[in-house]
Formats: sequence, C-alpha cells, structure tokens
Amino acid sequence: MMASAYAKLIYMPRPVSNRRKMDVGHRAKQFAPFAALRGFEESVRKKEILYEPRKELSEEKKQELDRKLQYLSTGMWIQATYFVESMEFPGKGKHCTIEGTVEFFDLQIHLRIGDTEIPISDITDLSGNVFEILEEPC
Repeated sequence: MMASAYAKLIYMPRPVSNRRKMDVGHRAKQFAPFAALRGFEESVRKKEILYEPRKELSEEKKQELDRKLQYLSTGMWIQATYFVESMEFPGKGKHCTIEGTVEFFDLQIHLRIGDTEIPISDITDLSGNVFEILEEPC
C-alpha cells in the first residue's frame, strides 16, 4: 500500500534549483577544516610531550663523566646524552641523545656536535668507541 503512494515519484524528473551553481573553489572552502581557537592545537601538542625532571647523577657517575670530558677532544666521534629544559615548565624537560663528531669543545663553556651546542652542565652521559681506553683496567 505504501509503495503505491510513492510510485508516481519514481518517474518524476529531479528538481532544478533556481540558484547559480557554486564553483569548485568556493565549495572547497565550505568543507575546509576550521580552527575556532587559534593556537589550540599547538598548545595541545606541547602538553602531549612528556617532560621529566633532570636526572641527578651519582658521585661515581659524575667522576666517570668528568674523566670522559678530560679525555675528549675535537674530531672524536661520540654519543652525548644531555638535558633540554622546557620553557613552559621550569625544572622539567627531556633528555636527548645526539651522535656525531665533536666540532668544538671547551671544558668551561660547551660542547658542539654538528650544529648542536650543549652546555657542559647539561651533559648527563658520553659514550663511544673513543672512551673504551678509559674503561679498561690498568
């Protein structure tokens, strides 16, 4: 019974709009993503980063690091782990690791590996084949 009520609609032509057809460029703008809050996504992205407090080194680890720093010179291939403090959360940050050739080294200022300058006070670990001589027993 319901099918017969709509049977005449099947053969009717599609209605034609009185409005002008919108060009593709304007239609695309309608469906483009819209950010109602400026900077919101960037803010959320910053919060997703897991910050941790600076690792406190034991006296033994400090002495080992100091020996490695004394041995270090320009041109050595090393791997350095260092702390980068967050601008938003003082005292917290993340530990990064970089590997490469020592471009510049000053025991009082910083260490430069490639384009990355690392303050000496932020270095938490140094490793590499060049330090194997320090680890061998005398």
